[in-house]
Amino acid sequence: MQKTGLRRGVPLLVLAACIAVAFVMVTGRSELPQRESVVVAPLVEVLTVAPGPVAVTISSRGTVRSKHDIELVSEVSGRVIEVSPEFVEGGAVLQGVALLSIDPIDYEVALSGAKAGVASAELSLAEVQVVVMRAAIDEAKAQVQASKDRLRQAEVDLQNTVIAAPFDAVIDSKRVDLGQYVQAGTALVRLLSTGSVEIRLPLLASDVSFVSYGQSADGSWPEALLTAKFGNIDTQWMARLVRLEQRVDEQTRVFYLVAEVDSPYDTRRHPRPLSVGLFVEAAIDGKPIPNAVAVPRSALYADNSVFVVEQGSLRKQKVTVLRRTQDSIIVGDGLSAGDQVVLSRLDIMVEGMPVSVAQ
Repeated sequence: MQKTGLRRGVPLLVLAACIAVAFVMVTGRSELPQRESVVVAPLVEVLTVAPGPVAVTISSRGTVRSKHDIELVSEVSGRVIEVSPEFVEGGAVLQGVALLSIDPIDYEVALSGAKAGVASAELSLAEVQVVVMRAAIDEAKAQVQASKDRLRQAEVDLQNTVIAAPFDAVIDSKRVDLGQYVQAGTALVRLLSTGSVEIRLPLLASDVSFVSYGQSADGSWPEALLTAKFGNIDTQWMARLVRLEQRVDEQTRVFYLVAEVDSPYDTRRHPRPLSVGLFVEAAIDGKPIPNAVAVPRSALYADNSVFVVEQGSLRKQKVTVLRRTQDSIIVGDGLSAGDQVVLSRLDIMVEGMPVSVAQ
């Protein structure tokens, strides 16, 4: 019995010894150093404000069109007996070049008859003057004048059998061809002038006050830079801004600023022809806005406010937006020199929140 009791007491002694050792280790351990909790302020990028004149660039786009677009109509009747090699759609023709000819025979006969009529009338006048009859002389003079008028008309009709380009042009479409009989009044060809071209550039009402147009006192013109893509290559032309159309488009409610380019097909003046029908982008230098600030559009919030950093914390500031573009805004009132406008967008941004400014 004594051995059995001894065996039961040994585990208890071991357990007690372990507890005692653990107590000594815990109570004898030195205390760990306490660390203070540190709040890390998020890093933000800022723009330091410096108000001053801000340049304005207005973007627009339009299609090149001819300054003069006309349809030539036959003033005489007859069969087309000749056409020039340039008489093709899309072909370029110079002023005065004959495009086609109408059979002149009827008009040559009419001209000969008119000449004979003039000669006869003048002879009659001479005979009457010999007789010296006043009333007859007046009538004879009237006959002479009428004969001369018919002669002049016959000469014009004969000239009109040859159809020539009234200015440098591109043939947009032709309505007749060799061998075809045409009546007086028949449309023959549509011509697009190439001496100069125009581009109508749509403007929002808010942009109109920023643009200049028309010739200044020193003879210069406000200009726009036109750009068109040909594959991967950008080609550019300078255009003068000649006028603002005095009407508003009923559908889109936009104004149209008209730009003009001289000699658009002359490659000595331009890198390549500015062809009628070409679509171009336009960059217009507008009037600068005085005492303003340009900031990235991402800095503006829906309520027309921005965040600024003031003594290490965020402060919300209302601003007056004078102009918006795709990438930026121009601010008038609300910002002062030295203000630090926050450009970064944090997940949480509230007034009074501490931030650090990125250097």
